[in-house]
Amino acid sequence: MSNNNRKNKSESTSVYLGNTRTLSNEDINEYCSKFGLVLDCSRRLLAPEQASLVDFTFVRFLNAQSTLKFLSTSSHTLNNGINLDVRPFNDILHTAVPLHVDRKICIKDLPSYISLSDAKKYLRTFGTIKSVNLVTNDNEENFLYVEFESAASRNKLLKGKIKHHRIRDHILNILPLLRPTDVDLHQMEEQNITNKSTALDDPSTLIYLELEYNLKMREQFSFIDNEISELIKLTSQNYEQMRTMLK
Repeated sequence: MSNNNRKNKSESTSVYLGNTRTLSNEDINEYCSKFGLVLDCSRRLLAPEQASLVDFTFVRFLNAQSTLKFLSTSSHTLNNGINLDVRPFNDILHTAVPLHVDRKICIKDLPSYISLSDAKKYLRTFGTIKSVNLVTNDNEENFLYVEFESAASRNKLLKGKIKHHRIRDHILNILPLLRPTDVDLHQMEEQNITNKSTALDDPSTLIYLELEYNLKMREQFSFIDNEISELIKLTSQNYEQMRTMLK
């Protein structure tokens, strides 16, 4: 399969999911599987140390039908209340396409003597804040995640006249969360396929996945068919009992 065909294949069945920083791959896979068989659910990191700045995941479905079904759904809200920012793969290749991540920042190494109220008070001077979340990792490092109501407010903070933002004489280490366009997505898609023990464009792999998907569908229909058969049987028994009583 040529590189162009491989890219088209990847683009046609891959979708971008934003707002996934606090979700596990298992949670995402479980939700997306409602729309069709999922081939791949993974984070795209530029480097391990940048994991704290990644708030998106790519999901690849088995076929275009499942992808279209997923993208055609107006909203995607998980049980924990998180609303996914869902986009077709092609859309996020362009820097001009607005994403939720464009409104977000991460303040790293926030000292404990700076309270959440202190941080909110300062950040509100740049615009309305939608959410604030303080996270402490295993190394007891504090990360403050902030989402503004608009990308303009975030850009005012990051690109304004103030070069060094201070709270209680501490210079804040403010970083924007990464956009998917900060990495060569086409290259990563190809590497993802190449690094797998069995390539996704291997006919035997696709045949197996198709059979697995069809088996799941047959099992579901078989269950429904059994339920209907039991209902018909019960109805027939009730009918015969009523006939006997009326004689």
